[in-house]
Amino acid sequence: MIKQLIRSRIGNALVGWTAGIIIAILMRTVRWRAHKDQNITDILRAQDGVVLVFWHERLIAMPWLWPSALPLFALQSPHPDGRMMSHAIGCFGIKTVWGSSNRSPLSGLRGLKRVLDNGDSVAITPDGPRGPARIMAAGPVSIAQMAGKAIVPMCWSVDRYWRATGWDRLIIPKPFARGEFIMGAPITVEKLDKVALEDTRMAIETAMNKQADMIDIAVGGRTIA
Repeated sequence: MIKQLIRSRIGNALVGWTAGIIIAILMRTVRWRAHKDQNITDILRAQDGVVLVFWHERLIAMPWLWPSALPLFALQSPHPDGRMMSHAIGCFGIKTVWGSSNRSPLSGLRGLKRVLDNGDSVAITPDGPRGPARIMAAGPVSIAQMAGKAIVPMCWSVDRYWRATGWDRLIIPKPFARGEFIMGAPITVEKLDKVALEDTRMAIETAMNKQADMIDIAVGGRTIA
């Protein structure tokens, strides 16, 4: 039933918008605060567009936490699931770059580079769309290198949550949970050969995992495994 619904243009939009509204209502109940009163808007405004990276398991709250005054674009597949996600994140003002990391990676990268060249930011889940979870692909490093922009890792955590099924075990905050979010320092990516690019990829992956563990402990006194 749901699969048939999202294959139609109207049904796809309705499901996506409904999901976006439900997420917004849920996020509004969470008592969010920036870790150590960090001002992420100031961090971002000091950059001329960034490559925002976060793990797929932390996807659900990111549209809510991103500063609404700053443009953000995300890569989506033109297939039904991607179109539905586009409608959902569109509720938060996030725009879509159409492409596929699997079927047309070059067109997707070119689209993201155009956004970055214009001084806007792009969001990438470096372990998506199929995992393995919390293992970073090289794509964000490549696009940051191509566009001459910094990579900025971001993460959030809550003290009460559900875990979804699926490869990433998506973290879903429970209503009225206490949450914190943190943005890492911008990471500049120089022109790299293959060996240096892999070293950079591994270093960012390690930094993202440490960031996730740190904010988990700060909020709930434990890591979210």
